[in-house]
Amino acid sequence: MVEMVEDDRSKDMCPICKTDKYLSPNMNFLISPECYHKICESCVDRIFSLGPAPCPYPKCGIILRKNKLKTQVFDDLSIEREIDIRKRVSAIYNKTEEDFAELKDYNKYLEDVENIIFNLVNGVDVEETEANLTNYENEHKIEILEKTMLESQKNADLVKYQDSMARLKQEKLKIQKQMEIEDIEYQKQQKQELLDKLSNSSSNSDELIQQSHNNLLKRTSLRKRQLQQISSQLEQQFQSSNPFSKQAKEIEDAGNKTPFTPFKGDRDMHKRYHLLGMEEITGTDIDAAKGSNTYFDPYVSKLAKDKEYLGAGWRLRNVFERALDEAFMGLNCFIEKEKQ
Repeated sequence: MVEMVEDDRSKDMCPICKTDKYLSPNMNFLISPECYHKICESCVDRIFSLGPAPCPYPKCGIILRKNKLKTQVFDDLSIEREIDIRKRVSAIYNKTEEDFAELKDYNKYLEDVENIIFNLVNGVDVEETEANLTNYENEHKIEILEKTMLESQKNADLVKYQDSMARLKQEKLKIQKQMEIEDIEYQKQQKQELLDKLSNSSSNSDELIQQSHNNLLKRTSLRKRQLQQISSQLEQQFQSSNPFSKQAKEIEDAGNKTPFTPFKGDRDMHKRYHLLGMEEITGTDIDAAKGSNTYFDPYVSKLAKDKEYLGAGWRLRNVFERALDEAFMGLNCFIEKEKQ
């Protein structure tokens, strides 16, 4: 327990100056994509104030530059590293489905990209993978640049679209507020006119109040129609100049349709497999329960001895049943036949 507490504290402590985040809540860690050693901002300003310097971690010594350091986003640095690798590889292998004649070619391309990422993340044939990545970048430099420029244009159009949407919303709110102010003034005017009529007229007061109330209802209904008409006109003007109007309409239409699923849940009541027995976990040695006619997994077997999991209704059998259900669910399922 003491070791766990110390490990938790070390995660929130700068290993250089030993400043604890508990005592300095505003402290931020920076990391370098080259070695992924975390350093607090104060140490970064102090160590790299005169330019590039070696990493202060023992037995590291990689030359780091201050402008390459970035804020740590994830507590787990392995996740941080994998995301950086994915961004770097995706910037080089940046083709989309539109660039392939058949879907299977695009899927093969995605599989190759995932293999590259897996090798770099897990340290498998790193030198060979890096060399292949560099060669691909050099051979397809023009294609990569053209694709990057095209994506940049799409992103720029998307930013313009989002800005236009924000302006449209602001314009609607502005008109609505102006109409609300006018309605408040009208209500004050009607109230004053009603008071004048009640004091000067010989008509029935109930009739005058009802007449004033009816006038307010008519105006409210009229103003709602006016607001809807103005909003509709603004949206039409916006859609006519919107580069994403077609895509937005397709997305909206797709969102209004119920997505097709060939399974409708787990409807196949006849299992396509035979579930073997479960190992006995009553003994102290889990490995002793391992047998040829049982499923065995050390991790889930340990969980099966935890009272918190068992008390919540979790059972070891459910883990293996779910894995097998998902593995066999797609067999003998033909989409076009299911749609009919």
